[in-house]
Amino acid sequence: MRKRSGRPPRFAAVPNETVDDASSLDLEALGLLTVVLRHRDGYEITLPEIAEKYGYGRDGLAGAWGLLQVARYIIKVKIQWARDNQWSTEVVVYDTPATDDEVQELLASIAGEDNVRLAKLEPPTKTARERAAKHSAKVEAKRKSKPERRKVDFDVPGQSAGDSGRGRGRRDGGEDQGSGAAAPAAPAKPTRQSAAPKKPQKKKEPGRRLTQHKAAAVKQVEAAFPEELQLPSYRPPVLRDAILEALSARPPEVVVERVKRRWWKHGYEEAVMPGGKGIGSAIGVAVALVRPSVDCPDPMCEDGVVLDTGAPCRACEQRKEDRRRGPVPAQRGGADEGQGDGVPPPRRWKCRSCHTLGRSGIEAPEDGLCGPCRKEEQEAVAAAAAAHERMAEADARREQLAREQWIELVEDAYSEHAERERDAAAERERREAEEQRKLRDAEERRLIQEQIAREHPELLAYSQTS
Repeated sequence: MRKRSGRPPRFAAVPNETVDDASSLDLEALGLLTVVLRHRDGYEITLPEIAEKYGYGRDGLAGAWGLLQVARYIIKVKIQWARDNQWSTEVVVYDTPATDDEVQELLASIAGEDNVRLAKLEPPTKTARERAAKHSAKVEAKRKSKPERRKVDFDVPGQSAGDSGRGRGRRDGGEDQGSGAAAPAAPAKPTRQSAAPKKPQKKKEPGRRLTQHKAAAVKQVEAAFPEELQLPSYRPPVLRDAILEALSARPPEVVVERVKRRWWKHGYEEAVMPGGKGIGSAIGVAVALVRPSVDCPDPMCEDGVVLDTGAPCRACEQRKEDRRRGPVPAQRGGADEGQGDGVPPPRRWKCRSCHTLGRSGIEAPEDGLCGPCRKEEQEAVAAAAAAHERMAEADARREQLAREQWIELVEDAYSEHAERERDAAAERERREAEEQRKLRDAEERRLIQEQIAREHPELLAYSQTS
């Protein structure tokens, strides 16, 4: 959409009556109007670009744009060009609401331009009108509920009540006197001291607005948390900060795999199973699942695996070896502490597959496997069963195909045999017909010779037949 100015430019100044028009505008719409007024004619207005520049979402300014259009700070005009009959949209911006006469004058002015075939007003949408009505009703309801609330005062101390708050005096009629003529200063009233000093209030730190890319990455990590964790719908700042800290050093895919891996490896999956010890703090577990590890000095180490090479981390392997050699240290205040002087901590069972130490106080399972290894074994068994089933289905399909091919081969053999029999029968019939013809010819020659012999015996000596 291309911008036009509804009135001569007056820099980026916004009139006070527009700033005070709370019934028609909210702060977001007022800010958007200021941004649009700031640009010159011919500026291509693209709401997504403005939203991205000021940290809003892709469609975050659509509602504010509707309020401006309903209040007639924004006039949208559809123009049909005579050259190619194509339509385009131009936006006319006013620092105060446009009147009916100004709108009609605007349409007539655009219609009189060269190459313009038709110009018509594009009204605001139904959603924009409903939003504007809802905003106006809300502001009016708050005004009625608090009628005695003090209005915002822009007067500067030391000036009369009729003076402007911008350092400019006014005449009695309310007109500006100029910067060089100041009104006489009124005597300042002494301020009343409160009986007890007020306790200074700590300012609340505003929340950080995330970019669209970072917000999508945070949602991707949050979706990886298991449902059994039962996180609240509201994400506290400590969890959000932990996710952002993890995303600052790792891509979202690696953080998602970290959450899934630690959920099994750290025993949280077994804790939430029926009969498990349960989870005390869901937020604490979520932070432990997502936060970066601080045990290894290698920045590319991801829970014992170097990301760029895929090889096991040597520092982590050495630390595991040191732990195997000596007694396993118990956590402070935990159940692994000694039961008294000279009493060693309880031994921890070890997975027979990956040799990972299990949690203290929990007996070794019957299969001797930890949660991830048990899952891998179950997946392997399921994969083997699926492969066996696929092989059985393939054998059945091959057998059915061989049976169909054999039947087709037998049918072809029978067809070929029948065709050969038909050809042989036809050949026999042809031969029999030939024999019958020869016999008839021989009999006819014999009868002719007998007749010659009876009627002309003297010709027998010259006859070629015997």
